[in-house]
Amino acid sequence: MTPSWDDAALDAWRQQGDAPADAAVAAYFASTRQPAASPGGLFGLLVTHLRVPPEDQIPEIADFLTTQSRLPAWADPARVARGQQFFSDWLLHQFTALYLASLPNAYAAAKGAHVIWLTGRLRDDPQRRLNETAQFLMDITAPGAFTSGAATGRILHVRLMHAAIRWLTDHDHRVHHPPDASPFDMPDGLVWSPAWGRPVNQEDLAGTMLTFTTVVLDAFRRSGVEFDPAAADDFFHLWRVVAHQIGVVEDLIPADRHVAVELQRRIFGRQHAASAVGSALTETLLELLHERLPGPVARLGPPMLRRYVGDDVADLLDVPRSRGVAWILPVLVALTRISSWGRRYDPVPRWLSSWIGRQLLDGLLDADRHGDRVPFNIPDQLQARLRR
Repeated sequence: MTPSWDDAALDAWRQQGDAPADAAVAAYFASTRQPAASPGGLFGLLVTHLRVPPEDQIPEIADFLTTQSRLPAWADPARVARGQQFFSDWLLHQFTALYLASLPNAYAAAKGAHVIWLTGRLRDDPQRRLNETAQFLMDITAPGAFTSGAATGRILHVRLMHAAIRWLTDHDHRVHHPPDASPFDMPDGLVWSPAWGRPVNQEDLAGTMLTFTTVVLDAFRRSGVEFDPAAADDFFHLWRVVAHQIGVVEDLIPADRHVAVELQRRIFGRQHAASAVGSALTETLLELLHERLPGPVARLGPPMLRRYVGDDVADLLDVPRSRGVAWILPVLVALTRISSWGRRYDPVPRWLSSWIGRQLLDGLLDADRHGDRVPFNIPDQLQARLRR
């Protein structure tokens, strides 16, 4: 049976965080008041390591990492592996969809986008923040990542960071909590209104999962990618497992990608709205593309974004219309459709594309971080709290 996704149910999920992670993080902060505790130790480790060494874990954190590392009973390892392969088969298209469809749809959620703004995760160091997301995707989709436990460690790492954001938002005295602040206006300072729900709440977590699944597959269709529907089902199964491990409740994890389209319609219809924060985040994203790509290619960013998300969402984000180069998009779509059709049935070019794409992106990420792994940093605007 499909769970209830009416407004009343989703309103209730906006008030829910992630009880196991929140309890573990609350216990950590309580322990920092004891002389034996290492101030900021847990989060210092989360910044520099993918896993917290056992000797540095308080019991509640150790228990969280143990109990939450288990895969759900319905997880199918063979399907997870095939889902990872689907990601690799279309690697470059995956990242094009990430930058020009997934992230813009997330920024269009006027309330949830304030978490990104509050923590400074994009505006202060956009290249690093986007690389964090890219690295996360590369880590969880690497062959054997779930078998080895690397993917689970990475996911739980992010889950604790979400809990840290909620705790710090509640307890940092610099964060203001006006009861009726508008989510559409640019905030003056550090602001989180209770009317927006909990930071990184269940509805926003589910919506984020959809930006990496149904939104990506829709972007594939709009760009001409001819993919195997069965492989796309496995890709969605992979992300169901990721959603479970990152703390999304079962009622908000759709059974399949077709049901997920309905959840996407419900959440996006409720949350997408024009906002100053969403427009500013999108402007930063497009500026970064202009800095990193050759001029003629960078000029395709706005029209490609419009094609991927549709004019309605693009208008909410104040994406400029670039009619001078938009004519080339139908040509690129046709070429993509022809080339991807052949790759779908011929394993040789598919394997080459997968291998070359992963090597290329690994190299780009390595160059950007100068040989160091890109960590998920503690929230920029709030991290001083951890040093006191």
